[in-house]
Amino acid sequence: MRFLSIMGLACTLVPQRFFGTKGILINMFVKNVLAALLLFGLAGLAHALEGYAVDPETGLRMERYRAPVPADVPGGVTLSNESAAQMHGAGDIVFIDVYPPKGLGPDPLDGFWVTNEKRSTIPGGVWLPEVGRGTLDAEAEDYFKRNLARLTEGELSRKVAFYCTADCWQSWNASRRAIEWGYTAVHWYPLGTDGWLEAGFELQAVQPVNFLDDTTPGPGFPDSASIYLIDQKGEEFNIGTVVFSGQEGGAYGVDVDIDSAGFEDQFLSMRPFRCLTGSAEWFCYLPYPYELKKTITEDDLTELEYQLLFIWKSPKSFGIDAWNGVYYKLSMNADGTLSGNLLQGDLNVLANPPEPYSHPIDLMEFIDEGAKNRLYPSIIIRP
Repeated sequence: MRFLSIMGLACTLVPQRFFGTKGILINMFVKNVLAALLLFGLAGLAHALEGYAVDPETGLRMERYRAPVPADVPGGVTLSNESAAQMHGAGDIVFIDVYPPKGLGPDPLDGFWVTNEKRSTIPGGVWLPEVGRGTLDAEAEDYFKRNLARLTEGELSRKVAFYCTADCWQSWNASRRAIEWGYTAVHWYPLGTDGWLEAGFELQAVQPVNFLDDTTPGPGFPDSASIYLIDQKGEEFNIGTVVFSGQEGGAYGVDVDIDSAGFEDQFLSMRPFRCLTGSAEWFCYLPYPYELKKTITEDDLTELEYQLLFIWKSPKSFGIDAWNGVYYKLSMNADGTLSGNLLQGDLNVLANPPEPYSHPIDLMEFIDEGAKNRLYPSIIIRP
């Protein structure tokens, strides 16, 4: 871009009447002007980046990416917190997060990024890790190029904004690369997610784009979340917490702690239970009595569901009957929360030990008929 602008300026310096028979003289003149302007432009760029340890050959930062950055990126537009928020609100720009997570990088077999580090980004932002390094191998460069083409729908004039955290050279490098590849509306947001948060805007959980198939996993799970039963009026009742721990391949460890002052200890059918009482229907928590791997994915929440079993009963009835079993079938929402609706069925299947780490509850035998008549017909789990 800089070279082309110099070319155009040089041509304007040559009077039109000199074109023709004096081509050789003109050619020498243009070459001299181009050389002078090119040296001037490069000198200006070098002066602007003086003291920033940028590689003189590539024009990129090659190491120590967390350090003070320049005020601008050559050929791009620098965004402030205010202008970034305005463009985000307009919805006509692609925000690309290039934050480098700690970990082993992408798994060569399935393309998932091997990291336990969680990342929150600008809402709607796409996370392409590590594409702002000073040197990219062929696979990483292809990952960056094809996803940039995908996100811009192949339009080099599409607005894109690169960011990371504050003082992050990887977003600067990524901007420079996109400009070199011909993108003409490159924006750089140097304050990144730090500036966005400090300006009072919200961040949302994000997962990195798969290194091999370019799919984007869901938002992932938070470190911990609260569990709420929702009654027929829509009022929420906190019954405990769930702790998530990241594992490889998109899996998460999950551990539930049902602990609320609203539970009362009851001894029913020769067994201790903790029950929510004080209404026309009791809800008694049933801890799953066998071993679980306690591992879930966004597409399989079974082992979390098994830790949220209940039995409902009438306060007038004697004892407790596992025939009145409650199972909350969960699903993950776009905002990262988990919600579920009540299914009713027979939990007597748990009377006999199943195969180790198996799931003996057959949801084909559970129904949602009459579920809305139960005291807590739904559940939600959120940070």
